[in-house]
Amino acid sequence: ARSYDESESISNQRAIIEEHITGFQDGDEYIIVDEYVDDGISGTTDDEREDFQRMLSDIKHGRINCVIVKDLARSFRNYSDQGYYLDDWFPRHNVRFISLYHQPVDSYLDPKNMRNIAVPIQGVLNENHCAETSDKVREVFDMKRRNGEHIGSFAPYGYKLVDGKLEIAEDEVEVVRLIYDRYIHTNDGINGVAKYLNDHGYKKKIRQNGTIPGFSSNFVKDILDNPVYMGKIAYGRRRTEKKQGTRNEMHVVEQSEFPVYEGQHEAIISEEDWYLAQEKRKINSFKREK
Repeated sequence: ARSYDESESISNQRAIIEEHITGFQDGDEYIIVDEYVDDGISGTTDDEREDFQRMLSDIKHGRINCVIVKDLARSFRNYSDQGYYLDDWFPRHNVRFISLYHQPVDSYLDPKNMRNIAVPIQGVLNENHCAETSDKVREVFDMKRRNGEHIGSFAPYGYKLVDGKLEIAEDEVEVVRLIYDRYIHTNDGINGVAKYLNDHGYKKKIRQNGTIPGFSSNFVKDILDNPVYMGKIAYGRRRTEKKQGTRNEMHVVEQSEFPVYEGQHEAIISEEDWYLAQEKRKINSFKREK
């Protein structure tokens, strides 16, 4: 599906594939069923690619019997996954697979080429390319954070994104200030602040990344713990880790220590108030543990 902000490389890939389809000379008639675009997704794992999963589902339901890509590097970044789909999954579902550039593959015209030694070698190169790309992206993001730039598609509650920069959202900022004020200057804990907001008619603006209309204790906790509200940019507050005792199950873990940089955005509350809130958070947390 074509999006307005898709990368130029996606447009190039589309043009190349469409040109190839119109130039088929082997006597078959081809109908474009759909386009599957995971723009901005690294492809490190297939589960993270929504359109790739949608394509697999359409194949299972018999909508597609041919898949065309620009090149293998744009389709598989993992050697084992590439071998699985090319040597097993696509043939098992009677799907013709065509790769046009760099390492041309057509399972219909030359089935033996699907297991050619060049394909596994290309898979290793693609996997290395993916790792190198991830390192470069991480370096760019680290530099942006050190410069105090916001990284992410969504702004924290109380802010809005304008040309990629954080600006105060006037229709949300009152709630943020009230949360800090109630938590610091009253006996209310996190649950008490959430209850106060809900009982006194405050409305939470529904965001794309959040659909719960009322104020929850988790929402209040996230507001209080985020240094962004005192004009800082934090990095690594949460980290995805493997659950102990499981093979592949992951969960998000809050980190007690993380670097904080001076942000380029306007603060909503003072540093003094943010640290006062953190002191109370520590005291309340100690009481619960005891």
